[in-house]
Amino acid sequence: MNEIILSCTTCALRNPPLDEIAETFKNAPKAGYTYWGLAGPITWTPGLIRWLDTEKLQCQAAEVGLKGLTEVYASPISTDSVEVAESSVDALLLNVEAAIKLKCPLIVFSGGKRQVTGLVNTLAGLDKLVKAIADLPVKVALEPHVGSQFQDETDYAEIFAHISTKQIGITIDTGHFHVAGVDWKALIRKYPDRIYNVHVKDHIGPQSVPIGDGEVDIPGLIHELRAIDYHGPLAVELEVEDLENLPRYVANAYHYLSSLIHTQ
Repeated sequence: MNEIILSCTTCALRNPPLDEIAETFKNAPKAGYTYWGLAGPITWTPGLIRWLDTEKLQCQAAEVGLKGLTEVYASPISTDSVEVAESSVDALLLNVEAAIKLKCPLIVFSGGKRQVTGLVNTLAGLDKLVKAIADLPVKVALEPHVGSQFQDETDYAEIFAHISTKQIGITIDTGHFHVAGVDWKALIRKYPDRIYNVHVKDHIGPQSVPIGDGEVDIPGLIHELRAIDYHGPLAVELEVEDLENLPRYVANAYHYLSSLIHTQ
């Protein structure tokens, strides 16, 4: 990836009980996307991805005109104890294996449950993960979630003080950072070489809304990414209330974001 790549995650078309992967294959190419991101229960349920037919999935994606996969989601590192954290990495590595088979360069997961002991357990799990992927063609982009181990700038500062490898970076999620009150623009400026992925969401308060209809400064996001010469995914996510309108919102997001990318 040598430019800002618009990607449609399966999260953007999640409308249970419909299959979000099938919905993505149906709607994302029609909207103009040629890249996509894989999430959903098969990725975040520990161990379940072992049953994914990666060869078939690649063929299905190619048949509908999707030429690249920008991310494979994974379950968080468990935080109950150091031992549990290290053990949970074994399941996470199955997602790494699937990503490699799918020719995807990026693994994304959020932090486990926030603990009064801080990041001790999470760091133990990340240590094990880093050793396991050291010679593999993947990077990890840690995604913030409110109430998780990855929530604000201080969490990332502690992680990067402990782990120096450039295989570990950040997913800028404008929605979760907005809800948590995090200055994500300052975070981008602080870690320009650690921004590996961007989840673009718009919000009014805690509620996800269609891209461009909320309070998030999305033109400012593109400006900040240009300022650090960001080359990577700009991945659309939606968690709106009116799920029946997701295909339209996905299409509108493509046109809105494409315009911003090409004018800034």
